[in-house]
Amino acid sequence: MSERQWNIWSQQVRSRLGNLVEIGEVKHSRGGMTRFRYLRRHALVVLTRGEGHYEDERGRDVSLSAGDWILVFPELGHCYRPLRPGGWDEVYVMFEGPVFETWRQQRLLDPDQPTGRLADPEGWLAEFHRTVLDEKAGPLSRVCAFQTLLAAAVEGANLEMGASSGGPAWFGDACRLLARPGTDVEEAAKELGVAYETFRRQFRGHAGVPPHRYHRQQLVNLAARMLDSTDMKSAEIARTLGFCDEAYFSRVFKKLTGRSPRAYRKRQESR
Repeated sequence: MSERQWNIWSQQVRSRLGNLVEIGEVKHSRGGMTRFRYLRRHALVVLTRGEGHYEDERGRDVSLSAGDWILVFPELGHCYRPLRPGGWDEVYVMFEGPVFETWRQQRLLDPDQPTGRLADPEGWLAEFHRTVLDEKAGPLSRVCAFQTLLAAAVEGANLEMGASSGGPAWFGDACRLLARPGTDVEEAAKELGVAYETFRRQFRGHAGVPPHRYHRQQLVNLAARMLDSTDMKSAEIARTLGFCDEAYFSRVFKKLTGRSPRAYRKRQESR
């Protein structure tokens, strides 16, 4: 069994708007939280590997897997843990301050919604590393970057990673092309007027992942929404999204979400 690794990346990122008290990761979590606990501040926890459960004193009991997030509220007793010791990895941000109190007052941080799922886990994590962990950026910039990521989490939205985030003019168009079913990466580069190798290298530099992986993640995100909102069977979803067959679709979906399409739909229906 792998031993737990706890890495603290940053502490006390202070601004007049608010503070990022601690930013870090836990790998191979032991799952030792056996009773409700209370923290003195808010925290956002994002699972990057594995699966488990979240419970709180309001009676919520939710299954979790990679790509899900947990919001910790100071006044709400809670407990979360992996299914098996060492069974998940997570990144977290503890935060507090006036701007986040405004979020609370406007119900943008809502104790009735302590868990959810990222629309684009890989894109979200790439932007997290690029902005919130940027030691060269000022505290205010990092706090504002975290608010953007927090908003994307609670709204279940994709991050807009176009020219506004420093990418070249073609980058936003590339993200939109790669979000479509049936897109061929080489054809996308050609349509954008960029040599394929240049496109592949520069896209990865801005998005944090290669274009083919970004495209695959977008298809899985779309498949998850179809599983949530339609009665379409996995085979029909696979055909609609351009997968060669249902078995391959199921393998890709499970690799990126931690669950098969059937298990994912069952889990969503039980919420």
